[in-house]
Amino acid sequence: MRRTITKWRSAKAEWQDFARAHPELGYDGGANSWIHFQRRHGDRLKSLDVIRQTGPRRPMIADTERFEPVVFDLLTLGELPEQSTTVAA
Repeated sequence: MRRTITKWRSAKAEWQDFARAHPELGYDGGANSWIHFQRRHGDRLKSLDVIRQTGPRRPMIADTERFEPVVFDLLTLGELPEQSTTVAA
């Protein structure tokens, strides 16, 4: 039986949607803000399996269920509360 995985999509697209949904944070969602964001927070988000690198010089993908709550906490609190690292309820 074939299974379709739907909770992962382009991390750059997920970042753009996040920036549009949260203008109060001051990110425009453009290419430069994505590059800066991933350089600063990418390793942490990879360690939490919120984003994944699909290969050398390949695009990142993001967990659509966890990206927004984890990134919001990371950007507004500067750290991640324990509950934000788990799957959203």
